[in-house]
Amino acid sequence: MDDREKASNQTASRIFNIMEVLSRNPDGMTMMKIVGELGNPPKSSIYVVLKQMVYNRYVSYIEKEKKYTIGPALIRLSAVIMNEHTIQKHARFFLEEISKETGEDAFLGILDGNRLQYIDKVEGTQSIRVNISIGATRYLHSSSIGKLLLANLSENEQIRIIEEENLVPITKNTITDINQLSNELSNIKNNGYSINNEESIEGVMGIAAAIRNNLNEVVAGICITLPVSRAKRRKESLIQLVKKTAEEISKHLGRDILIS
Repeated sequence: MDDREKASNQTASRIFNIMEVLSRNPDGMTMMKIVGELGNPPKSSIYVVLKQMVYNRYVSYIEKEKKYTIGPALIRLSAVIMNEHTIQKHARFFLEEISKETGEDAFLGILDGNRLQYIDKVEGTQSIRVNISIGATRYLHSSSIGKLLLANLSENEQIRIIEEENLVPITKNTITDINQLSNELSNIKNNGYSINNEESIEGVMGIAAAIRNNLNEVVAGICITLPVSRAKRRKESLIQLVKKTAEEISKHLGRDILIS
C-alpha cells in the first residue's frame, strides 16, 4: 500500500470515527473535544475532515457555540436506511390495524433534512381524503408528526431548523411564535404525543406518537388524522391508542419496554 492509499484510508476512518463520536454527543462537541475522543491526532487533519463534512452537510457547525453536531445529510441518510430496511416494513401492519379500528387515515413519517416526509399511509373507512401522498414533505412546526420529531431533537438542532425554515403560517392556527413553539415542544417530549389542532389543514386534527429504536431514539412517528368535530368526543382514547400503536411498532424494532 503506497502513501496515497494510506492517507485515503486514514481519512475515511476519521470520517466514520467522527460520526460515531458525534452520534454519542447529540448536543454537539468542540473540535478539541472531538480530537481528544479520537486519541489526539493532528488538529489540522481533523479540521480539514470536519470542514469537508460540514460542506457536504454530514456535520453542522454552530458558530455561536463553536460546536459540531450531526448534520441534516447524515440524518436524512439514516432515515432512508431505516425506512428501507426496517420502519416501513414493521409499521405497515399496525397502520392498517389502527386505521381499521378507528376508521381514520393513518400515516407514517420520518425526518427528511429539515422537513417531515410521509413514507406510508392507510386510508380509513371514514377517510377525509386529505391531500397527503406518500413521499410528500411538510414543515415540522405545523404537523403532528413534525412537531414530535422536532421535539426529540437536541436544542441546537431545533434552533438551527427553526432559523433555516422559519415558522411559516400555514393556517391561522399555525404556531408562529418561537416561545409558544418551545413550550409546545417541551410538552410533547414530556407527554409522548403530539396534537396538530388545525395547524396544517383547517378543520383537521392530527394525533401523533413516537416510534423508537432499540437505543430509545425517536426514528419516526405515526399519526391519525380526522375532523376536529369527530375528534372532540374521543380525543383521549385516540391519544392512548396512537401511543400504544407506536409502542408496538417500537417493540418490533427491538425496543421492549412497558408503555407508561
